[in-house]
Amino acid sequence: MSETIEQHNPGRECRHCGGPIPPKPAGKRGPAPDYCGRTCRSKAKHRRTYVPTPRATTRPSQQTHRPGSRYGGLSLVERVEGSGEPRALFRCDCGNVKALQINNVSQGITTNCADRVNHPDPRRKDRLTYDGAHNRVKGQRGSASGYLCRCGNQAEQWAYSHADFRQRADTEGRETGRPYSTNPDHYLPMCRGCHARYDSTHRRLIGDSLSPVGVAYWIMIHRAEEVTG
Repeated sequence: MSETIEQHNPGRECRHCGGPIPPKPAGKRGPAPDYCGRTCRSKAKHRRTYVPTPRATTRPSQQTHRPGSRYGGLSLVERVEGSGEPRALFRCDCGNVKALQINNVSQGITTNCADRVNHPDPRRKDRLTYDGAHNRVKGQRGSASGYLCRCGNQAEQWAYSHADFRQRADTEGRETGRPYSTNPDHYLPMCRGCHARYDSTHRRLIGDSLSPVGVAYWIMIHRAEEVTG
């Protein structure tokens, strides 16, 4: 077996890593190698074919939303650095300055500084609803379970007496059309059975209008309370 005679490549360096190129085996034809091995040759080929996508040096939000930009009733004063959602100081038309999320302001989710003195809550209704009236009764007179029903059992619910000349009815929601009163005095403590029979009888005979029987019953109950009190 003939011995392999190595030919040195003095002064030659790998075109990828810059390291020395190993000597070429004797008898091997072809030009001198440009890389020190298969790994560098593969990486160099990939580097020639791969073209990285150029990226902006700053985020799009930083390019779009700048101090002085106006969004409805809010104007951007300066950005606030920090982690999480991008935030900035906004000046409202009412004069307040508040830190808000830029995305919410730009998308129209946040339209003002939410100062309820200058910007009333649009979700709040001015008129008292059916549920609100019953909560008012419970807040002023306590739970109905602290009273006795007219049948002698313990009361469980507050029942509207249908005797208020200024009674109301909701036009939307799950209690639409059900009459109620904003005056807590027009509610009677009843058990569930008496409450259901009282409302169903009134609805079947009179409907949702004012009940003369309810007025008389309400007057009788209150006179009895005044006498016992």
